[in-house]
Amino acid sequence: MVRVVFVAPYAADTTLRFARAAAELPGVRFALITQEPPERFHSEFGARLAGIRRVKDAFDAKELAAATRSLAKELDGQPERLIGVLEQLQVPLAEVREQLSIRGMDVNEARNFRDKSRMKDVLRASGLPCARHRLCSNAAEALDFARATGFPLV
Repeated sequence: MVRVVFVAPYAADTTLRFARAAAELPGVRFALITQEPPERFHSEFGARLAGIRRVKDAFDAKELAAATRSLAKELDGQPERLIGVLEQLQVPLAEVREQLSIRGMDVNEARNFRDKSRMKDVLRASGLPCARHRLCSNAAEALDFARATGFPLV
């Protein structure tokens, strides 16, 4: 059995759809971390839910790490995967993965994913075509970029 912890800060329909899909995979022992009342998930997941932890801030890596560690008993061992679908979760999840030696996207990869300017630089450096861009902090920088790039701009 693969021990999976899914982070679902909120019980949004889309998030629950992904969580259900993960919980229903063959060979998965499934646990959940959320900011919502745990009762909200018992009817949703039933016997597929090995454990659940409620945290105050599901985007805080320290809280996530503590909650993830605490699920080991219910999962019959240390979690082997830590996942979540919200884009804002990717860096804190990566921080916890690195801290707890859980396989998956690391912090550098997560930052490349979250910071779109950085992502485009990485893609371009790897030889993948990417629209020209610049991260501008004021109107003058944006106008300079527009003049250098040409129109139309998107």
